[in-house]
Amino acid sequence: MAVISPSRRLRRTPFSDGVEAAGVKSYTVYNRMLLPTMFESVQADYRHLKDHVQVWDVSVERQVELRGPDATRLMQMLTPRDLSKMAVGQCKYILITNADGGILNDPILLRLAENHFWISLADSDILLWAQGVAVHSGLDVTIREPDVSPLQLQGPKSGDVMKALFGESIMDLKYYWLRAVELDGIPLIVSRTGWSSELGYELYLQDGSRGDDLWEKIMAAGKQHKIAPTGPSQIRRVEAGIFSYFQDMRVTDNPFEIGMDRLVDLEMEADFVGKEALKKIKKEGIKRKLVGIEILGDPISKVVPPQYTPGYFVPDHWPIFDDKKEIGYVTSKCFSPRLKKNIGYAFIPIEYAKNDTEFEIRSPYANLKAKVVPLPFYDPKKRIPIK
Repeated sequence: MAVISPSRRLRRTPFSDGVEAAGVKSYTVYNRMLLPTMFESVQADYRHLKDHVQVWDVSVERQVELRGPDATRLMQMLTPRDLSKMAVGQCKYILITNADGGILNDPILLRLAENHFWISLADSDILLWAQGVAVHSGLDVTIREPDVSPLQLQGPKSGDVMKALFGESIMDLKYYWLRAVELDGIPLIVSRTGWSSELGYELYLQDGSRGDDLWEKIMAAGKQHKIAPTGPSQIRRVEAGIFSYFQDMRVTDNPFEIGMDRLVDLEMEADFVGKEALKKIKKEGIKRKLVGIEILGDPISKVVPPQYTPGYFVPDHWPIFDDKKEIGYVTSKCFSPRLKKNIGYAFIPIEYAKNDTEFEIRSPYANLKAKVVPLPFYDPKKRIPIK
């Protein structure tokens, strides 16, 4: 099997030693860093997430820090979501758009102080984009990548591990809020956020030299709760209706096409990059949409070759046909052991986007029938992460 040669272009994380000692089996590359993706197996890691607690090294979620007198103004210029009521200590899921209304990133935004923000990135380079917008706007703001590396604690027992680490008071932290804490002198920002739609937290380490210390303390606190190092679960995030940047949406897609109208405020007084383009798109209407689909028949793990992780999540985009006409493509797709069916997302013309509309997927391995279904596939009211 081919291996990736290490270089300065592909960075390790403050937790890489702990990850490797725990027996990581596979990585992907994300923001020019290593992201662990599997330890035991895709399905075993998924089952463990549902029942216990996991620690994920997500240092790849690089932070873009905005700080200075014009930080708030610049932050609003970068996103179509109205931030006027965002409080200090709050987190928000946002989109960052370009002049054409295309999606550049879908990060979590953290407000640490009145004019101090972290943009916790998905997989694309926003540091240079933000610096360019600031320069051409003449704003007084410092933009940099700080020494910050996040871990995620995800799963139903994550609250128990947090209590063991920080005490009972950490249970007061609300969904999508943050708190500055120290753990035996290790500086952290803790937030009630995550990428699993299970109960979860993110711990943002503010001193990369303390990575091993933090890792060991988390593993010790979680031992009695069967904590295990893994990576983000593709199966669980698809069940939850969570999109992945570049897998499900790209710069060629706009917020209305992916059903994220709620993250766009075209009526607010503040300007943002892409506002005029998005006004035009909304007025004219979208021609295609990202929808939930069920792929009928046997589990796709029986259709694709076993090297596909092993068939429980397939990253390739598969074309969709109506008779002989290609009309769209499948983005993410997987077999859900919980739901006992194949689920995923597809970009299709708006006239096909009604629930129960059927079409054919032509994969390299077999032709498959599919139909449009509502999103999300599981826990539609988000009772699990909010509890």
